[in-house]
Amino acid sequence: MGHLNRDDRARTLIRDQDGLLSTAQAKEAGFTRAQIAARVKKGEWLREANGVLRAADHPVTPRSRIRAAMLSLGEDATLVGRSAAFWWRLTDVAPAEIEIAVDHARQPRPRTGVRLLRRAVPPQDRVVVDGVPVTKKPATVLAAVASLGLLLGARLMDQALQAGVSLEAMWDVHRRTIGRYGAVVALQLLLLAGGGARSEAERTAHRLLRSAGLRGWHADHEIRLPGFGRAVLDVAFVERRVLIEIDGWAYHRDLRAFLRDARRQNALMLDGWVVIRTNWFELREHPDLFVQNAIAALASEARPTTP
Repeated sequence: MGHLNRDDRARTLIRDQDGLLSTAQAKEAGFTRAQIAARVKKGEWLREANGVLRAADHPVTPRSRIRAAMLSLGEDATLVGRSAAFWWRLTDVAPAEIEIAVDHARQPRPRTGVRLLRRAVPPQDRVVVDGVPVTKKPATVLAAVASLGLLLGARLMDQALQAGVSLEAMWDVHRRTIGRYGAVVALQLLLLAGGGARSEAERTAHRLLRSAGLRGWHADHEIRLPGFGRAVLDVAFVERRVLIEIDGWAYHRDLRAFLRDARRQNALMLDGWVVIRTNWFELREHPDLFVQNAIAALASEARPTTP
């Protein structure tokens, strides 16, 4: 193999692997151990991890940290949990500790910034993405929510559902891993994603309104809306013409639902209603803001009820 071909192969690997190549890959490309050491001595390549090299002109990034750890552990390791969610671009936040699953029979040395999990990942839950073995999206989400908890886990699951991850696929993974750590949180989120988020949001909104001493509202109030037809209002202060619309999670709002809701809201505003929107996330994170918005809307002048 000629010198040019050897260098071209190394450059291609470095370009495609976030500035990295393993020493094994360098040898496969045609470099001898002495030639690799010479590149390191000249400062062209840096020793990034055990058996992993980084081009000196490539910065350390969250992706390069993950790839370096994976290259050092070999092809049978699997990126899991929040690290896998970051690799899939389901979240922009890279975890401080990289989570990697290795087979029970392996005894790799500890690595700084890496959490090694002795876990066999079933073949049906594993795929290679950008050269890195990683759990498929359904398994990734369920493993990630175990460490994220209910609220942040809900945000990740909602984003995954919007990205096209199947709810049924996540249920399938949950049934197969029912005894694993975090399964209780995963079950709660799956039930919320199946429509429970909106129901819980409604119950929470009702409780907050009562606790704030706000009276005179009706839940699921039905009206005939000019230009629209029958409409059921989530929480209606009929005399004040103030309406609170309650949403669950964003993934339920596909384009058709969005356009229908926009037309409905325009008709309500033209009919003299003040419309406040809230959702499960706001009611969980900022209940005081929800109450303040309701009080502010009710503090405006009373609007006459349309006959």
